[in-house]
Amino acid sequence: MLFHPMVMRYFLLGLAVCAAMPAMGAELKKTAPLPEPVVNVLEQHCYRCHDSEDGEGGINLNLAEIDWSAEGATGVWEKTFNVVAHKQMPPVNRPALTPKQKQTLLDYLDGQLTQHTAIGGTLPRRLNRTEYRNSIRTVFQMPDFELPLGFPRDTREHGFDTVSEALVLSPPLLEAYQQVAWQIADEIFPPVKKKPPVTTWKAGVEDLVLSFSASTIHGDALRLASRSPDIMRSCTWPSKIEIMASGTYRISVSTSAFRPKKGATPMILHVHARDVAASDRSRTKIFRLLKEIQVTSETPETVTFDAELYEGQTPLFHWTNAELDHEPEPFSTLLEAKFQDPRFLAAWQEMLFPGAPRKRISITPLRGRNGWNIFQRHYNNPQLNLADATLDNRFAIAALDMAKSEGSSRALADTLAYHYHENGPALQLHGVTVEGPFKIVDGPQDLQRRKWREWNFATQKKGETNEAYASRALELLLPRLFRRPVTEDVRRSFVDIAKHHWDAGHSFDEGMHLMLRSTLVSPRFLYRETTPGKLDAHDLASRVSYFLTRDTPTNNIVHQARSGELAKPAVYRAAIENLLPRSPGSPMIRDFTEQWLDTRLLPEIMPDEKFGFTTDEIEIAKREVEHFFFTMLKENRPLRDFIDPDFMTTSKRFALENYGYTVAGLKPVKPASTYLTEHHKIERLPIKRGGVRGGLLGQSAIMMATANGVDTQPVLRGVWVLENILGIPLPPVPSNVPALTPDTQGAKTPRDLLAAHTKAADCRGCHQQIDPIGFVLENFDPVGGWREQWPGINVEIDPSGVLPDGTEILGYPDLKRWIVENIHIFGQCLSEKLMIYATGRIPSYAEKQELKQIVAKIEREKGGFRDLLLTLMESKTFRTR
Repeated sequence: MLFHPMVMRYFLLGLAVCAAMPAMGAELKKTAPLPEPVVNVLEQHCYRCHDSEDGEGGINLNLAEIDWSAEGATGVWEKTFNVVAHKQMPPVNRPALTPKQKQTLLDYLDGQLTQHTAIGGTLPRRLNRTEYRNSIRTVFQMPDFELPLGFPRDTREHGFDTVSEALVLSPPLLEAYQQVAWQIADEIFPPVKKKPPVTTWKAGVEDLVLSFSASTIHGDALRLASRSPDIMRSCTWPSKIEIMASGTYRISVSTSAFRPKKGATPMILHVHARDVAASDRSRTKIFRLLKEIQVTSETPETVTFDAELYEGQTPLFHWTNAELDHEPEPFSTLLEAKFQDPRFLAAWQEMLFPGAPRKRISITPLRGRNGWNIFQRHYNNPQLNLADATLDNRFAIAALDMAKSEGSSRALADTLAYHYHENGPALQLHGVTVEGPFKIVDGPQDLQRRKWREWNFATQKKGETNEAYASRALELLLPRLFRRPVTEDVRRSFVDIAKHHWDAGHSFDEGMHLMLRSTLVSPRFLYRETTPGKLDAHDLASRVSYFLTRDTPTNNIVHQARSGELAKPAVYRAAIENLLPRSPGSPMIRDFTEQWLDTRLLPEIMPDEKFGFTTDEIEIAKREVEHFFFTMLKENRPLRDFIDPDFMTTSKRFALENYGYTVAGLKPVKPASTYLTEHHKIERLPIKRGGVRGGLLGQSAIMMATANGVDTQPVLRGVWVLENILGIPLPPVPSNVPALTPDTQGAKTPRDLLAAHTKAADCRGCHQQIDPIGFVLENFDPVGGWREQWPGINVEIDPSGVLPDGTEILGYPDLKRWIVENIHIFGQCLSEKLMIYATGRIPSYAEKQELKQIVAKIEREKGGFRDLLLTLMESKTFRTR
């Protein structure tokens, strides 16, 4: 789908304007001489490998002065600062810096980097997939809008899909934007509907849907047995008939009654209009009733009627007065009546409670046809034991209790349905014919399109010219779409697109269609916060809204930006507090934790069967993280509680089975049994501080995301903690390092294998930081369960190690204690992650210094996570592009 030439012209013009906007801070760059003490340190420890442009890693430190205006200068010297500060350089086979030398170099670089790196610098940043989709939903009032299949994925940088440098504009993405623009324009200015030719669709019994036990085929008839309100348990519908044009259709249905009871009222068949896209778990009452048919004949009779069917619909057939109902109350009443027959009752008892003594079995294999076959075998057994076949027997009472239970009534009704399929009474369908459309009508989608048009473009006034209407409509649309007021010139440029199309002979709607598509591919919509320097009120409102809601700004914050009130500190603070997430399922909570903590990986991980970790548990593990993060924010908990809190947020059953948690009076559930609704409930559970549970690192989801579902990898977990919890950057892995291969003799522990693998000096520098953290987490298996031995070799896990600052740790509680004692390190890391996610850039050295001061202030004043988040949003780092 190609861009219209005029659309492409305005797109390229807008893109050029965005690309021409520089990052702020260039005026800070200048040349600074290297003082002699610093030169001496570099000469003694660094020049051997980094004394020319061809030095290792392409880094040359042999300079008389630093040209801070040179491209990449700040990156090189910040990297130098980091590797020295974190003892990653010099290599372990070279003499280490003395404390005085290290302090001399770091003090100098700290001062220079603070002076010569700027606040701000985000490149013009396009909306990512989530922001783009949500913006369209909100601006156009289309809450169900979804991106088309194949819409390009965003590239992640530093763990996030919000970083501007990675959000490139590729040709496939341009094509996808154009496709979506057509899709939206078609909804608001749809093409003129032409009446399609009359078509006839025929559906025999083999073309009608068989769902659960709702229907069965017997020769030329499909039998219905239940009046359940759930369509999947009682209804059928044609599998190959879907209406493509709303209109009047002629529907013919051939029916008959199978073994109706003598003197019973006529069978009533309801024909509904089912939306094909609706869930099979829908209830019949939500679908429009087209016709009520009385079925009295035991031989096929055809009823023909006219009815309106709308785009995306098909006929749905429901026997509304069947004897069988899947709902607990009517089903238990029906079953009790069946139990008046001792033989029926005895066979039902044998099915549910087989053996001697009787023992209840799982209901799953008793569902539907399989259960009915088991019942029939017992019923037809001449030796069937009738001793317990009385209504006052405890197994009869237990069977009726199961029939009254929400959890089992529907499954058992699926079984009893086959009694009616085989013995009657049942309502039979023999075929369906749909013919039309004979007349075109407006369906719900047409009416919805009209509402969307009025919402977004108002109504053309009597006597108003097309140009005047288009201009007035854009006055409503463009400020919402572009997230700021627009000038007359900008509005006029889009009106001209429509005018030129009209002048070329196209219809009014076709011109409006093209104009709307042009706005949707405009860089003013696709790009955020394009003005360099301090964000103006409108860009600030956008950054706040996309950060906290993942959506375009609306309502109060928009009005505050337009009025200038947002510039007032008190108003701004109130505005951001008003937009803070209000539930664990808030888009910001889910999106940020998925990317920061890698819980987005969980659906892709398939735990080994030996762990017995189900899909229900994977879902709960992920929700546990989201509820925990939300609790920290809502309650303004101190930062140390991210690591060592006195509570967990998870389900009681999950905690009992996976964390060894004990709840007074709570009996264990059979591990293999299904998680019921109450088992999914996330609760706040008290725990003692200092244990192996509680906090991010003790959560199942984190341990799963840092493993592969089968075994654990100390290096992977160690790197993950350094990068996501401690914020310690690691240099790239040397290209000449071989992969870690398992020991085929099976005689070595993972610690031995890794020690042999990392003997080289190039490896030891980083692994001295990685390995102690990776091994201290080895007591957690691939799904977060606690273990004492390495699997397969029956060797006690040795989690001890020495942290980079020399602290000895004996196990995971020691690591937690160390992080809590140095919580400013975690606070700095968390702050940087939040700012990468919010601003779309990696914080510069100067920005990191600002974040460091904020974290120190929060800790000094005994503040909490909410205080930290709000203060970060008031910082220069956040409020500068």
